[in-house]
Amino acid sequence: MKIMEMNETELSTNLKKGKLTIGVIGVGRVGLPTVAVFADSGAKVVGADSNRDVVEAINRGETPIDEPSLKELIKHVVQAGKLKATTDVVTAAKISDALIVCVPTPVDESKKPDYSSMKSACQAISRGLRNGSLVIVESTVSPNTVESLVVPILEDNTGMQAGKDFGVASCPERADPGNILFHLKTSPRIVGGINAKSTEIAAALYKVALGVQVVKLANPKTANAVKLTENIFRDVNIALMNELAILYEKLGIDIIEVINAAATKWNFVSHYPGVGVGGPCLPANPYYLIQEGQKVGYIPHIVRMAREVNDRMPEHVVGLVLEALNSVGKTAKDSKVAILGITYKPGVRDVQNTPVKPVITGLRRLGAKVSCYDPFFKNQEFFKIKLESTLVDAVKETDCVVLCTAHDEFQALNFNELAKSAHKPAAFIDARGVVD
Repeated sequence: MKIMEMNETELSTNLKKGKLTIGVIGVGRVGLPTVAVFADSGAKVVGADSNRDVVEAINRGETPIDEPSLKELIKHVVQAGKLKATTDVVTAAKISDALIVCVPTPVDESKKPDYSSMKSACQAISRGLRNGSLVIVESTVSPNTVESLVVPILEDNTGMQAGKDFGVASCPERADPGNILFHLKTSPRIVGGINAKSTEIAAALYKVALGVQVVKLANPKTANAVKLTENIFRDVNIALMNELAILYEKLGIDIIEVINAAATKWNFVSHYPGVGVGGPCLPANPYYLIQEGQKVGYIPHIVRMAREVNDRMPEHVVGLVLEALNSVGKTAKDSKVAILGITYKPGVRDVQNTPVKPVITGLRRLGAKVSCYDPFFKNQEFFKIKLESTLVDAVKETDCVVLCTAHDEFQALNFNELAKSAHKPAAFIDARGVVD
């Protein structure tokens, strides 16, 4: 029986008996945990990726991604024969009842969405897509992308009609790096199909496989608008706090004290200022909506301004370093500045779009000597700097210490020890609100 002909009970029975095959296209930060969880639910899963090294690692029961509990789960499902990986997307499509697309959709240097991986994935899927199967897009895309890009590629190359011969739906990922497996099994999912049947089957699949609540929406573009709204909400509010932080700094007011006090009111949602906003989602997602706005002649000005504010924060941190060095009678040129933390968020081994990179670039441009320490990247090279193996090595003979990422190791810094290593008088900048 084809998956698009099943009801929820039939889908549940077939999945748990291993009679359903799920293909996941793109087994990176989001796709790999996805294949692991679906395989653990009972389905047969094939993960397809263009990176041969990743595919070979998965088939050995290994994971190239640093995510809590993922290593053990991948090993378990591979040994159980529930998960296999391949570089052949066409074959994966031919044997799969449902295909989940998890390819990257970044923005390019001009801040326009780059859907080249999405197009390539859909082209390959269309060469193996079976009648009666289901295609689900988890990748973050702008509203109308599924309707205007994905569906036409699948229809044109197969001669089949979406909604009649096969199903199509959006279920945007809601991954939180460092907690992905936990959220996959607990966070509600949002699903919007191109017709009622596509929505129904996609919703049933996630409900049965992941055991989570599923919110059904009118169509794919609404589902993708929800994902963008979630991330833009954060980006805009972080930008607001960043603006207020700079203003309050000049007024002699502690922004953290203000936020913590404001949080005692029932309708206040706490967001915190910092070096900037990084990662694969927040710096990119607003531009999907900005581009869609341009198409219909309406620019979301607050969204665009928030991006500009957050993008300027690394420059502000560089300015703080200059002020701090000046306060201890030093200049940036030939001073040593120690950077603590280079990842875009605490507790995660990931430097995608990290705002720490432009801080380092700005300081070096001013003639500063920069050392870095991050517990996730000891002795490794990033941004043309070899990171130190210990915090003490990083701050040795330093003139200024800048805390850029709030890793656990930095939550209780020993300032007496830092002072012993530093080139006194030295300055300290807390760009993440960690230090009391």
